[in-house]
Amino acid sequence: MKKNHHIIRLERDTEDRILPKDFSNVLVHRFFPVLSMTYIATILGIASNKGDLLRYVFMDRTAYSMALFVVLWVSGPAIIWILLRGSALFYHVADVWYKIMAALMVVTIGLSFVLFPEASMLGMRFYFVMSVPVFVLIYIFLVRGGLPPVAAYPLNALGVCTLIYGAFMSVLF
Repeated sequence: MKKNHHIIRLERDTEDRILPKDFSNVLVHRFFPVLSMTYIATILGIASNKGDLLRYVFMDRTAYSMALFVVLWVSGPAIIWILLRGSALFYHVADVWYKIMAALMVVTIGLSFVLFPEASMLGMRFYFVMSVPVFVLIYIFLVRGGLPPVAAYPLNALGVCTLIYGAFMSVLF
């Protein structure tokens, strides 16, 4: 008695990639403009919360340093989305993973806000809580499409200039 053996041959028509094919497009038109807006808004919010807006924006480095923490916090799920979206195997679950990770981060923020009320370092707790809408904004930009180059490039340049100015102030002050 002879058993039938099935032979399956797969022919790949694309090459394997670690990064998505349109990785630079996604970064420049979708991801970096939102991060730039978040960074600048957080700097302005922290500086205005301290009192003298002009002094803390132009002569104090703490607002720039604290804003980096918020930007790093909100960028985690977006980077995972970009990498999963570029994968042929995980393309269909990228949106679900973003929602799950963002929800876990929001729950973490909520629990830390309730459980550790004394941990308000320079008003950072408030700005982490205000980063919740940024998760929604990043998701909208990632899924729906990016900004046109007319809006994306100036926002990217403004974010990079602000980052360089913050680094320059860290050296001076």
